[in-house]
Amino acid sequence: MLLILFRHGIAEDDGPDGTDASRRLTPEGREKTLAASLGLSTFAEIRDIILTSPLTRAEQTAEIAAEVFGRPVETWNLLAGGAPQKIIKHVCRRPETVVMMVGHEPTFSMIVELLCAPDRTGGFVQLKKAGCACVDVTTAADHALVDAQLQWLATPKMLRRLASSVPDTSIYSGED
Repeated sequence: MLLILFRHGIAEDDGPDGTDASRRLTPEGREKTLAASLGLSTFAEIRDIILTSPLTRAEQTAEIAAEVFGRPVETWNLLAGGAPQKIIKHVCRRPETVVMMVGHEPTFSMIVELLCAPDRTGGFVQLKKAGCACVDVTTAADHALVDAQLQWLATPKMLRRLASSVPDTSIYSGED
């Protein structure tokens, strides 16, 4: 399975109801997330599904990615703060071959570190807002993790720069 971890975009400091869960993407966050998604589409193919945290900023990020990739979105409550080990265990049980997960830090960096360097102490990966990582995960028939290799890390700035090479950027530029 290719596991693509996409961190949510830039969000408000406070949600409309005062909770962290309701924090929405800012207009800048929407624009930069769309550009990052378009850039990602120049080299990555999301063939199966987009799993998202139920927190508003992640759901909005997933909706933008779904528009770009034309894939369904499934809300996955575990991505709203579940233990990285538990997320890994559950995603390894999924039947898809390419899965994008949209969620939060520090959970996503911890997942990459646990998958790719389980013997190292944490702190060597940090996904910026609208940044992305891809890990190739190999599991056994019983869904136990066998191996994982980091394929790439992409900063949001890298992804946005790649967006300029997308032939039809009318979605990004705001043109009709």
